Amino acid sequence: MISPFKRLSQFLLTLALFGLLSTAQAQLSLPEPSPSTTVKQKVGFTDLTITYARPSVKDRKIFGGLVPFNKLWRTGASDATILTISDPVILEGKPLPAGSYSLFTIPNLTEWTIVINKHVGGHGLDGYDEKNDVMRFTVKVDSSTRFYESFTIEVQDLVRNQANIYLNWANTTVHFPVISNADERITAEIMDRINVKKEDKPSLYYQAALYYFDQGKDTNQALNWIAKAVAQKPAFNYLHLQAKLLARVGNYKGAIQAARLSADAAQKEKFQDYVTLNNQLIAEWEKKL
Repeated sequence: MISPFKRLSQFLLTLALFGLLSTAQAQLSLPEPSPSTTVKQKVGFTDLTITYARPSVKDRKIFGGLVPFNKLWRTGASDATILTISDPVILEGKPLPAGSYSLFTIPNLTEWTIVINKHVGGHGLDGYDEKNDVMRFTVKVDSSTRFYESFTIEVQDLVRNQANIYLNWANTTVHFPVISNADERITAEIMDRINVKKEDKPSLYYQAALYYFDQGKDTNQALNWIAKAVAQKPAFNYLHLQAKLLARVGNYKGAIQAARLSADAAQKEKFQDYVTLNNQLIAEWEKKL
């Protein structure tokens, strides 16, 4: 026979289990107040990934309020914001090896300190230690062109091998540049193919000269390459680049001659945009003779 005490214990246990079940069933499934997201962008040849959580304003004062000035901030919500790069990059003029890093900030009224730290397993500021900082640098604060209800990280202003990382919330924005090692790799390939492998192709000379022109690199070297390209293939786009390179070194007479040849070649192939562009440049350069 089961004793009264044992019956009471079983009854109380049943009530407790029923209560737990009822409580669990009463819980609502709600969205995260600060949902997580991941930004992925290729900068040059480098894969850049930023994982972070996005808190919202909710009619609160953000900087100097919810996020105090002069104190380390997780730069988001929940876990620390993580920046991952597949290749070495330059941040604000400072080299950063490939790998994953936590991204913290110290907001202030007129400037922020950006903190890149080696510890990546923390929740918020947990596990942060200044001795693990890889770099710190300051950036100026700007007013954003629109209101950001949710904290937003963007990778914008992509130009070949570099971009800007923007941190936006409420009416505040800060940004800093990230430069990939694409220039180093492209330059190395150009030199290898032209100087080592001795590839003698007009398209290669043109691409090399165009890259040097766009990047503001050695103009005399670019002129040498474009001259070889034009000698083998006097195409209107090759001649147009040669004209701009000649103008860059102040040889406007030679630039005008190359631009006229480019316009004639473009006219024959019915590329009216190049005709117009060459004529505009000729008019501009003639004023400098």
